[in-house]
Amino acid sequence: MSSHVESRELRRGQQTLNYAFKAQRIYEPIRGIRPRVELPDEEYEEWLDGNRGMEYPVINFSDADEVKERDGDLSQVLERWHIPVILGTEYDEDVKERTFQDIVDLLEVVQPAIYVPDVVFSYDWLDEEIQENAIEAYTSHVRDLQQEIIEQDFDVRLIPTNKGWKYEHFVEYRELYDDFDYEEFAFYAVQYTGGDAGNAIKVLRSHVRNCIAALDVEDVFLIGRLAEDDLLDFAPRVRGATGLRQWTDACSDGDGLSQDLWPEFQEGREAKLSVNNGQEQRPVNEFYGQKEDN
Repeated sequence: MSSHVESRELRRGQQTLNYAFKAQRIYEPIRGIRPRVELPDEEYEEWLDGNRGMEYPVINFSDADEVKERDGDLSQVLERWHIPVILGTEYDEDVKERTFQDIVDLLEVVQPAIYVPDVVFSYDWLDEEIQENAIEAYTSHVRDLQQEIIEQDFDVRLIPTNKGWKYEHFVEYRELYDDFDYEEFAFYAVQYTGGDAGNAIKVLRSHVRNCIAALDVEDVFLIGRLAEDDLLDFAPRVRGATGLRQWTDACSDGDGLSQDLWPEFQEGREAKLSVNNGQEQRPVNEFYGQKEDN
């Protein structure tokens, strides 16, 4: 075998091993602080270039899809050790226009990856019947998508997100969680601050507790929540969080986004998030006796 052929086979072998290692890592829970990045964007792409200080870039579905349309996949913006966490949680209009096939087409090219599905909107001002229908539509969508992933043999892990806030709402997820052995929940927290919501961090914490009580999940990943004070006082099983504004403000210097400033920011926020980690998790039946329907 010539040295050229040997070199090519070695590269193929390395690529295969790297893919297998990444595929295994998608089944690890998302813990700690993870940065959301906006793409395609030269500043964020430069920050990602060669960045070994972080492993799980969080990317909105529409951003990942735009990069796919530009480059064919995400390999031009992500390093081989990066595991993309794709968020389907976006503006209602973006979600409504997204087809099932759009999702499958993106997941095929971003794998190995983690995906947080979204498909319908849910608000506390909706009638209870409409709210229940939204939860049913969401869990059915996740089920269909999970079955498609299994049939297509994609290296993609799904993490469902919240389409409710009451204990009873999350109970509706139980069959889905039991059928597919889900142990993690991605709690979309953006709507709990700003606009008409005011600063509803205490309400958010109570809704997260309802989720944990109903599903007994081992890990909760907060989406859109990175302010220092906001990360305090969550239930011990809230072990991961992502956001955009806080880390970009903290990691900006005169030349743009700094890779060197990220570890300090990450460490500081993770210290806030882990304040309650030493506490014993309250039993599920204790939550059940004190349901919080805020």
